[in-house]
Amino acid sequence: MLLSVLLALVINQITSPSLPEGIWETQGYGYIFDVQKSNITVYDELGDESLSDEVLTPTQFHANFGDWEDISAGQPRKTWRLQTSGMRVKALASLPAACVHPLAHDARPLVNFDYFWQTFKAHYAFFAQHGVNWDAVRAELRPKAATLPDDGDVFPILADMVARLRDTHVGLFAGNRSFGVRKYPRWVEDSPGGPVFIDDHYMLNGLRAYMTGANTPLIRPAENVGNGQVLYGRIKAVSAAKDAVRPSSEYGYIALFGMKEFDKTEGRDTPDDESVNSARLAMKQAISALRGVKGVIIDLRYNGGGGDAVAVAIAGFFTDRPVKAYSKRVYYNGKAGEPYQVVVRPENGERLSVPIAILTSDFTVSAAEVGVLALKALPRCIQIGQPTRGSFSDRLHKVMPNGWTISLSNEIYADKKGRVFEVCGAPPDIATTMPSPKSPDELRYWRDIAIALKALH
Repeated sequence: MLLSVLLALVINQITSPSLPEGIWETQGYGYIFDVQKSNITVYDELGDESLSDEVLTPTQFHANFGDWEDISAGQPRKTWRLQTSGMRVKALASLPAACVHPLAHDARPLVNFDYFWQTFKAHYAFFAQHGVNWDAVRAELRPKAATLPDDGDVFPILADMVARLRDTHVGLFAGNRSFGVRKYPRWVEDSPGGPVFIDDHYMLNGLRAYMTGANTPLIRPAENVGNGQVLYGRIKAVSAAKDAVRPSSEYGYIALFGMKEFDKTEGRDTPDDESVNSARLAMKQAISALRGVKGVIIDLRYNGGGGDAVAVAIAGFFTDRPVKAYSKRVYYNGKAGEPYQVVVRPENGERLSVPIAILTSDFTVSAAEVGVLALKALPRCIQIGQPTRGSFSDRLHKVMPNGWTISLSNEIYADKKGRVFEVCGAPPDIATTMPSPKSPDELRYWRDIAIALKALH
């Protein structure tokens, strides 16, 4: 995720407060913002060095970072905080010397190896969880970088370092080349029409076809709203004794296939508030159609993420009171910062404050996992399926001396009980095995829905 889709402390009245003009230093993220009326210069700060990252218009800055609030009360220096991530910034009297004289472009392999390694050393939060000794990696690979000529290609060495972390939010981007660990498993099967990729998209499309087709387990084919990101309907009632279908049901079903792009006009740089508004419009249709149900199944099994702000806003449709959901802390130079508490606030208008069953799998990733934390903080919620992917942290983006960019995981999410599920994933309350991708629909899609129905009764 871009920083523009970081987690939100969702508010009911959307505003767009801007960071005032001046020099601002982030606490733990390694950014300096030089905010002027017509543009904002972003500097990457690493120790006593800095790189000029980019110059943004106010609109671009809002899209990339979000809305700010003044939390200066009682503090000696002016302090503001991002409503979308909890990132704090403090006012500086002047631009730091490192930003006045930023590093010049430098393509030498060893310079970029060292800068890459040190950036991760300062910001990456999960070496231990991935079983990686970063100092040992440097000792092993730095000699290889040192043997390269000044115009040599250090990309393969850095890609090797990325691969060792096995973190789907870590990436290396160099023009038309990039490297990262795949977000989802993939199988390849031969077919008369050529290779078939059995991945999350295959499973998602299968679920969509099942829910909207002739054999749907819903009373009628699922409704499709929110640019295809939401399917919903009422589930046919099933007799526990004979598995016989009765004509009507008191339980609803909502499948969410992403936490972004609920409107076809949205893209990677769409501000959080616009994404939240689009998601709310779609959810209002689903909630209205399911009025009166005794419980809801929320299917996140094939949700690849998007914006945490959207995930928290969606959870607000299922509570009548504010609920402390989870916290996050920024990691920097071996220490975790103060926790930023995120609250799920009730959605204005119609809501369904009923028991909830969440369906998850290894394809439940990133902001979808944040949605799991938000929903499970509610008093009547159960999770069924397989553990989520374990990629909670937002992506911190940094630039390198040669102009390449990197992304890494620098935030520690914890549920309301203080448990951290990075790498291991959020565990289900009722565990099931992942069915084969080529299993019949009744097994790969219906089985966990049926278990959820029994849990909700």
